[in-house]
Amino acid sequence: MKLIYDSTSKSPDLLYLSGFHAPDPIIYFEISRKKHLVLNDLEYERGLYESKVDKIMRLNDFIDSKKNNSLEDILSRIIKEMKIEKIIVPYSFPSYLFQKLPKKINKEILDTNIFCKERLIKSKEEIKKIKLIMSKTEKVMGEIIKIIKYSKIRNNYLIHNSKILTSEYLIKFCQSELFKYSLTCPECIIAGDSKSTQPHNHGSGPLKQSTSIVIDIFPKSLINGYYGDITRTVCKGKPDKILKNMFKVVLRGQKLGLNMLKAGVDGMKVHNKILNEFNKSNFITSTDSDKPQGFIHSTGHGLGLEIHEPPRISKAKEILKEGNVVTVEPGLYYSSIGGVRIEDTVVIEKSGIKNLTKFPKFFEV
Repeated sequence: MKLIYDSTSKSPDLLYLSGFHAPDPIIYFEISRKKHLVLNDLEYERGLYESKVDKIMRLNDFIDSKKNNSLEDILSRIIKEMKIEKIIVPYSFPSYLFQKLPKKINKEILDTNIFCKERLIKSKEEIKKIKLIMSKTEKVMGEIIKIIKYSKIRNNYLIHNSKILTSEYLIKFCQSELFKYSLTCPECIIAGDSKSTQPHNHGSGPLKQSTSIVIDIFPKSLINGYYGDITRTVCKGKPDKILKNMFKVVLRGQKLGLNMLKAGVDGMKVHNKILNEFNKSNFITSTDSDKPQGFIHSTGHGLGLEIHEPPRISKAKEILKEGNVVTVEPGLYYSSIGGVRIEDTVVIEKSGIKNLTKFPKFFEV
């Protein structure tokens, strides 16, 4: 028996398997490929209509008014009634609960962060959901870049509505616009100047002319829980020649990676090919110092009900499969120049990819 006790906000596997949004922890188990949910009266009727499991069971049916009714007691009664001999749980299963499961049964913790590997291969319906999220996110990306494009320049700073334009202003604007589309991204990245050289710096302070501004939006749908992911880098005002060239090199590297991707390809080879292209273009990666510079992160990651899930396109060997949805986001970062990252979300197909990202790639605005 596969057993999960969690909320769907914390367990993408539970959401995928049950199709049911539960804010509080619930019991899910699977026997002989038959899926079951155990719900209290608060959720029972909704579960009947919304879930995609084979059977909904009432929590009350496992409560004995004459005995203890702790969670472990209830689970023990379920195990006894269903005649379970072996239980497999995800690594996130509560340890205290695992220890109190009946000792006579065989218990196993699945040593991976993906309990349900089927969800790594996306169905047409899932791809459709992600594509819709991407199209909405691109509209927000366009509005952000429009503000940057039509800002004025005064004393080296970008000016919007007679005020200095800041990362904080654009981040709040981004979140507000996303919410209109039932999307949320509380930690989106809009980082300029020196902040752009740190890939996960969310950005803060005034935005300046002639410097790179990295805009990375990775929203979650409030409706279905799926994610989208896109990054663009722009510059308002004339950039230095080396910064402009760096953008061209990153764009060339991303195109190289996109052209290599298809089912059966090793992600490590894609990553190394891009890294070699950057080195060949004299944008060398160095990770020896206190400030790593160059191409200092992986090329991409899987995406679905988690923003980061397998497979990875990185230094580690990993074979891509048809139906994987992955990002392709090479970048270069130098404290003396700035940061540039370009990211698309794509579907791995038998002989290539389907790019779910349509937003154009340009630097100067």
